[in-house]
Amino acid sequence: MNMNISDWVQGRTTDGELIHGFIETIDMLQGIVTVHVVKSDNEERVGNTVAVRASWIKRVPDTTLEDPQLVQNMIDMALATWDEAWFMELTESLKSADKAASGADSQAKLFTTVVNRLGKSA
Repeated sequence: MNMNISDWVQGRTTDGELIHGFIETIDMLQGIVTVHVVKSDNEERVGNTVAVRASWIKRVPDTTLEDPQLVQNMIDMALATWDEAWFMELTESLKSADKAASGADSQAKLFTTVVNRLGKSA
């Protein structure tokens, strides 16, 4: 089992309900994982903790912060949860991505005009 506490997972419960959430505890001996449910096809499960077999869930891959729209959405989530450290991390990431994009644009603009040795454009 290659899962850790706080990993995002998705899978099914013993009742066959689809769940999406994060791991709260892991019982390695019995192979049971408790998941805090964030999304489910059964609305009554959302916000609750359920115990499921580790083999019935799979780890959700980590996302990268390359998409500016995704970063904006995550900034909104950080503001909604009052998570100042996460907010600062995301805004710095967005600023550095914007700076890199503007630096690439300025480099491209340097060579857009052609100037001959007399100082005239061709």
